[in-house]
Amino acid sequence: MFKRINTPKFSSIFSLVAFVLFSLFSHFVKAQNIRIACVGNSITAGARLTQPLTESYPAVLSSILKQGQYLNYETKNFGIGGATILRFGTPNLWPLIDSLQKFKPDIVIIKAGTNETVGKPRLNWEHISEFEKDYSDYISQIRKINPDCRIVICSPLDMVIQTDGLSSERIADLSGRRPRIWELRKRIKKIARDEQVSFMDLTKPFKGKADLMTKSDGVHPNREGYHYLASLVFDYLVKSKIVLK
Repeated sequence: MFKRINTPKFSSIFSLVAFVLFSLFSHFVKAQNIRIACVGNSITAGARLTQPLTESYPAVLSSILKQGQYLNYETKNFGIGGATILRFGTPNLWPLIDSLQKFKPDIVIIKAGTNETVGKPRLNWEHISEFEKDYSDYISQIRKINPDCRIVICSPLDMVIQTDGLSSERIADLSGRRPRIWELRKRIKKIARDEQVSFMDLTKPFKGKADLMTKSDGVHPNREGYHYLASLVFDYLVKSKIVLK
């Protein structure tokens, strides 16, 4: 004679076992995630967008990765408006080191340089002689967090003086700062060689791209520009085999 099974009790045990297995699986998947930290200024943060949480380049990059079946990558935005990699600058990227320590990234993409071109009254350009040392020190701090971290440093986006709606004052300001962008492009490329990290050129791809810039701005991309920026970063990561399926 068969003993009758207590169905509610059996269901409870089954549910408990399923929950434990799911928790273990979720922990395993989370542990396997490869973390990408996007560090930078307002262009990383997603300035001028109405929905930066979903339309900034790190957010779009995350979507593109998933669409391309790069499923085990976690992307986080570490953008600070107005920030420099210069320690002198206010604000600067140095307070992010604590946050990066908690995040423990496997890949770090740094996009800095735009605000370094600002002179008076912020006086960032007047301290540009400190740029290489501060940048190298920042890279060293990331390596202390994760010695195996893949680091990509990017040149700043070009400033597009042909952008619609620029005032005469804005044109004069950008005309003075734009040559500094191209100078920093060379200097960042050399830092990449010296520090043996990857270099990504974001200056040339935005040269003359007025249709990708926010009107009356000329520095920050519009929505289409941020999507273009994310696609450039994605293509670079794939071609350089920094991200893998």
